[in-house]
Amino acid sequence: MRKLFGAILLLAAVGGYLHYVQGWDWARLKRTRAVALVLREDASATTTPIGARGTGTHWETAAPMPGARTEFGAVTVGDRIYAIGGIDGYMRTLDAVQSYDVVSDTWRDEPKLPMPIHHPAVATDGANVYVLGGFTGLASRPLDSAYAYDPKTRSWREIGRLNDFRGGAAAAFLGDRLYVMAGRTGGGVDGALEYYDAARGGWNGLKGLSVPRTLFQAAALDGKLYAIGGNRGSVSTSLSDVESYDPVANEWKGVGAMSAARSGFASVVVDGSVYAIGGEGKAGVLGLVEAFDPKKGVWSKLSPGLPDPRRGLAAAAWKNRIYVLGGGRRSGLSVTDLNSVLILDGSAAKKR
Repeated sequence: MRKLFGAILLLAAVGGYLHYVQGWDWARLKRTRAVALVLREDASATTTPIGARGTGTHWETAAPMPGARTEFGAVTVGDRIYAIGGIDGYMRTLDAVQSYDVVSDTWRDEPKLPMPIHHPAVATDGANVYVLGGFTGLASRPLDSAYAYDPKTRSWREIGRLNDFRGGAAAAFLGDRLYVMAGRTGGGVDGALEYYDAARGGWNGLKGLSVPRTLFQAAALDGKLYAIGGNRGSVSTSLSDVESYDPVANEWKGVGAMSAARSGFASVVVDGSVYAIGGEGKAGVLGLVEAFDPKKGVWSKLSPGLPDPRRGLAAAAWKNRIYVLGGGRRSGLSVTDLNSVLILDGSAAKKR
């Protein structure tokens, strides 16, 4: 009886997560077996090379992550990529942090997060790693926490708490200023924008996004912030639009939209272009890779796309390489330990 009760609680928690965080409606939950069956799916991913090595833009496979995970953050500092928090195949929120050495193709454990977090907003100033907000636990409680990790001392410290509890937000550094935006709060999906005031150890509010969103990506490029894609609370409300923020004017405006509406994708900035990778839209899980040229205001598709389409993945860039980590092959709760590497030949943002 105790085991049955535990199983019922687990299924209720998974259903609540899919409804509250992923935006699944109850009719979809009733139609699918994902709640009961997907927890351990893809827990061990293949390490077979997924692309022919050679010249031109192509995919390769690097050392897999030490554990399969989804809904986590990733950033590059120096020659290391940090994978932070997330959810594993048993629906556990993770405090685990691992770093990948791009030179030796090896992983190592880093000091754990101060608390388990999934769907964090992560950013770096090139020296430290910042982890802002997110959710924790089976109930996916939104957080107002803000932590900084120093790779040199391998230690965490708390910085000023956010002005609101928010998960599924996005963050970026523009100049020396750290911004966090939008996401899901206790009151629903919002479009707030705030920046960290290190002098007073707190956050200052700015003009919010025109379109509230969650499970999206942010980028900083050429003096502007970009809020890309995401959804308004469910996959059925996925967005293709992109907003650009001018910090001098304190104004947002719409710029070129992606070719497909999607949320739960990954993005990086490489050589003056923003790359959007994978995710999920109305048609399902995507392998689509696009690059945005801010000078032209247009997106162009990259070929080849992600060989193993995933959602809830993370990505980080090093030189001309984009490392695409983890995520799930299916909607809902699936996980992989994949480390797929897109090698750019220097003309990837040009005509495909």
